Amino acid sequence: MSITADRFAQGMTYEAYKAQMTRNRERLEANEQRLDLGGDDLEFFTHLSAPLNVIAIGEDWCGDVINNLPVLNGLAVAGGTLNLRVFLRDQNLDLMDQYLKDGTHRSIPVFAFFDESFNPIGHWIERPASVSVLHAEMFKQLYAEDPAFVGIAPETAIGELPEAARLRLMQAFGTFREEHHHFSDREVVRELRAIVSGGTQATEAPRAALAKPNLPQKRERSAGTPIKVSITYCAACGYEPQTLALASALMNAFVYDLASIELIPWQDGSFDVVVDGDLIHSMYREGGFPEHATIIAAVRARMGSIPFT
Repeated sequence: MSITADRFAQGMTYEAYKAQMTRNRERLEANEQRLDLGGDDLEFFTHLSAPLNVIAIGEDWCGDVINNLPVLNGLAVAGGTLNLRVFLRDQNLDLMDQYLKDGTHRSIPVFAFFDESFNPIGHWIERPASVSVLHAEMFKQLYAEDPAFVGIAPETAIGELPEAARLRLMQAFGTFREEHHHFSDREVVRELRAIVSGGTQATEAPRAALAKPNLPQKRERSAGTPIKVSITYCAACGYEPQTLALASALMNAFVYDLASIELIPWQDGSFDVVVDGDLIHSMYREGGFPEHATIIAAVRARMGSIPFT
């Protein structure tokens, strides 16, 4: 299934998308202001043989959307050959699920290009591959050299990190974003040019471990041992009601059978639930918020040493 002209027309213009944003608009507009498109890039997109239709799928809580959507819009405005429409991921799963990263993850942003008859040309996901490589290197160096991470395995979920390590990780992420901003913009343009030129079908670089921690190995435990649940939520996104509702559901279901329920404020649209060291739900991975019954079932499974699937 591809997109039709009627479905395309249901998308928002870039300005309409900005108007409905409830968070991070200042960051997005700051990225617009410091966008510096090279002459060759403008020349390429100005002189396309025919206009292209482009859909962007995103949400305003996602840092990669805030960083990269202004680049695509800058090319559309300056070149005049890209007809851009923006769709919110969680309200347009029929589109999102056509562009799953690794066939599983609802990673954003997605930029999908079509010709004038809406025949697909190619699509791009999340961030430039080269930036993800640098991000992974930064993450590896942090764990190897920073005292806050001594004795901590790199695959440890955010919800399992000590407070000092979480703080350092957030600081390192912010520093990395600032230091590599212009390089990232150039790489976005380079990869989009390759797609439009027919040189690349898609760029689907893995999200760095900061945003989506790797799943830790299952651990053997004795039945009946109290279990810890960690809920990592985006504090700037207004996810407190969902966080408190899930915590309340767990408290009602287990009374005093849980060792603890930890609530961890984070960033960039996070909503991760870790049960006894296992990442049961990630908004980056599954999209949306988990059903309370799903998390309760995971806790019950861990209490009885039953594999959770």
